[in-house]
Amino acid sequence: MREKFLKADIGISGANFLVADSGAVVLVENEGNARLTTSAPKIHIAVAGIEKVIPRAQDLAVFLKLLARSATGQLLSVYTSFLAGPRRTGEVDGPEEFYVVLLDNGRTKLLPDRSKRESLYCIRCGACLNTCPVYRKIGGHSFPWVYSGPIGAIITPQFMGVSHEPGLPFASSLCGACGEACPVKIDIPKVLLELRSEVKKMEAREGQNRIEKLAFRIFAWVMTHPRIYEMAGRMAASIAPESDNGWIKSVPAPMSVGPMKAWLSARDLPPSPAKSFREMWRNR
Repeated sequence: MREKFLKADIGISGANFLVADSGAVVLVENEGNARLTTSAPKIHIAVAGIEKVIPRAQDLAVFLKLLARSATGQLLSVYTSFLAGPRRTGEVDGPEEFYVVLLDNGRTKLLPDRSKRESLYCIRCGACLNTCPVYRKIGGHSFPWVYSGPIGAIITPQFMGVSHEPGLPFASSLCGACGEACPVKIDIPKVLLELRSEVKKMEAREGQNRIEKLAFRIFAWVMTHPRIYEMAGRMAASIAPESDNGWIKSVPAPMSVGPMKAWLSARDLPPSPAKSFREMWRNR
C-alpha cells in the first residue's frame, strides 16, 4: 500500500480532537501509519464532528489520558500528532494544502435536548463496546450505521432519527456496564430508555407492531398463570430439536418457518434439558 500512499494527491483523515485556540488537528494512534495520509499527499483534508472541538491545548491533557486508558489500557498512545496547517517554508514534510471540514450531521439538532445531548460527550474510546455483553455476542456488523455498540445504539437514532433503525435502542440488556465504563460519564442506559419511549410513541402514531404487542400480552398472561406456563414448557420441550451429545441433529418443522426460521439462520438452538427447573425443584 505504501506506493499508493506516496502517489496519492489527496489524503483524508479524521480527528480525535480539534484545538480551537491554535486550530490544531490532533490524531491519536498506535501504528504510526496515519502520517502516510496526513504528510505524504499534497493535500490533506481532515473531517471531524463539531463535538470534537475543545477550547485550548491545556484542556487536551485530560482527554488524551482518558482516551488511551479507556481504549487500550495504555498510559498514553504511542503516536499523538498535532497538525496545524500546511507545510511551511523550509519544511520538507507535510502537505502543500490543508483543509478542515467540520461535520454537523445531526449534532446541532441534538444540542438543545438537555436530556440526551450528553451523547455528544463521547471521545470514541470504545470502553462501552469492550464491556457490553450484547456487543460482544453479536458484533459490530449488527449495528447498521457508522457507530456500533452501546454508543451506536444511542447516537444513530439521534443523528438519523428513531425511524431509521427503531430496533437499536432495544439492542441492550440495560445491565448498566456501559454507563459504568464510560470515562466521560454518559448515562447510556438512561438515554436508551428515553429513546425506547420515543420509538414506542412513533409506533403508536403509525399503528406499527400490533402483532408484537399481541405477543407480549399473551406472554404476560402465560407468565402470570403458573400451570399454563408449565404446560407451555412441556409443549415446547416436545417440539424441541433432537440432540446427540449436545449437538442439534435436526430442527423440527414448526421452527423452520416464520420468524423462528430467520432467528435460527444465524444462531444455534440448544437442546432442551431432560427436566425443567420446576421438575427438579419438586424432586430436590
